[in-house]
Amino acid sequence: MKCSRCGNEIEADAPANAVICGSCADDLRQEEEAEIMAEQDKAKAEGEAGREAYEESLANERMDACDGWRYV
Repeated sequence: MKCSRCGNEIEADAPANAVICGSCADDLRQEEEAEIMAEQDKAKAEGEAGREAYEESLANERMDACDGWRYV
């Protein structure tokens, strides 16, 4: 049987319902792992940006309130 992705022969010891060869399966796993890593990196960057924005808003709030002191 031929691989539906690359056209090479599927290995003889592959499961009966396999439609791609082992090499293509490895490639797909690596692509999926790379996508997951990219999504995790993006989420981490967004989380850091959100944290920085929160800290900046707290700092601005403290400056506006003068920490309870009022300059006359």
